[in-house]
Amino acid sequence: MTQKEIPIFDANSTMFQNIGLLKVAETATRQHGDIVAIRVSETRDLYIAGSPECFHYWRGHQGHFQTDLGDIASNQAITRMLLGDELQDPRWSDIWVLTANRMSAIARDFDGWLETALAEATQTLIRDLPQDGSAVDLRDLCRDWSIRAVCPAIFGADIDVAEIAQGVADVEGFYFAMSTKDASETADHEMMPEFQAARGFLDKAITAALNDSSASDRNLIAQIATVIPPDVSEADRLNLLRPTVGHVITEKLNIGGLSLLWTLVQLAQDPQLAADIATECHGSDPMTLRDAESPLALSTVKEGLRLFPELPFIYRITSEAVPIGDYVIPSGATVVFAPWLVQRDPRFWDNPKRFQGDRFLDEGRHRAHYFPFGVGARIRSRANFMLHQLTLAARAICAAQTFALAPDCPRGNIRPLLRSALIPRGAVPVVFHPRAQADATTGDRALADAAQ
Repeated sequence: MTQKEIPIFDANSTMFQNIGLLKVAETATRQHGDIVAIRVSETRDLYIAGSPECFHYWRGHQGHFQTDLGDIASNQAITRMLLGDELQDPRWSDIWVLTANRMSAIARDFDGWLETALAEATQTLIRDLPQDGSAVDLRDLCRDWSIRAVCPAIFGADIDVAEIAQGVADVEGFYFAMSTKDASETADHEMMPEFQAARGFLDKAITAALNDSSASDRNLIAQIATVIPPDVSEADRLNLLRPTVGHVITEKLNIGGLSLLWTLVQLAQDPQLAADIATECHGSDPMTLRDAESPLALSTVKEGLRLFPELPFIYRITSEAVPIGDYVIPSGATVVFAPWLVQRDPRFWDNPKRFQGDRFLDEGRHRAHYFPFGVGARIRSRANFMLHQLTLAARAICAAQTFALAPDCPRGNIRPLLRSALIPRGAVPVVFHPRAQADATTGDRALADAAQ
């Protein structure tokens, strides 16, 4: 069968550059179909892959798609620059093996430390909410929660949340600079101020944890430091610890708590859904419930990730010519897999732009069209971890509080803007009030009436 020529959407103009990839991708696929080449410059096309078939092909042929993007700095390449690869040096091969073995040995303990950190972070979020009816910016609330939910298990209990928040912002700034600056500006990345700020944060945080920890402490750095011989210099010790610590942060930290933020934004506009989640927890401790015992909370979180996926676009490079449908994407092309498009497509979803917290109660209907974290075995661990984090936090907050967007919250602020992730366009003020026990009881009766 003759292969069709891939249609081209010319986005090489100031107008399209200003409106951003979210709208450009929507417009291009609406005009030309699921596979379209977006011309972003005179020399570069991005091939949008906007159908479930593209994701299924990717899942079955992952070797056809590289994560290193040639002259475009990929997230994986940027991570290597930031963390260094000292642990891969043959002279440290023994320590590499010891580190891997130690990580394996403490894996179950580490999961427990993370669970403790998550519960304490969620309790702190609820406890510190304003009691006078004043609004709190959801961006700050969710950012601090995300740090408290992970970092104590890595660095120890004595963390400076504001300092880590700034450090995470510095790391994001380095990724953004590497992805957007000209090659001439990034050729010597170690001289970039963004690199120095990001690397400086990591080294300062690791050094502080080393100085404050002992071998018996229940945190990652204290435990993996035990396998590094005492005669290793401080500089080498940092270089050996940084890759492991950095990769764990990358896997476990939901940057900015943005996935929780978008779910809470929707719940703040649907008080009945929040009340139904509170009812689901009635008579139980939301901190200890299994996620399967709070199916509506879990479904609501999945719905949040449908509309606001952690990775709205995922970049890959083809290592050979790739046949998908009626088209062949050439070797060496930049392919952009688009959960943002597939998960909002009316061909696969009823009322796709509407937030429906109960949509995933029948999960089997949607599995073929749902890719908020991408695809692959390595993604599964992060997806399960994030779903649990978000479900526990959402149900605990709903059980303890009623909440709504502040009357003066600009509705334009809750439209997503694509940076390295989907962010709100400004402050998201929300007003919280303790949920009266009567609310949950009323919810119990409502559910009972609905069942009859």
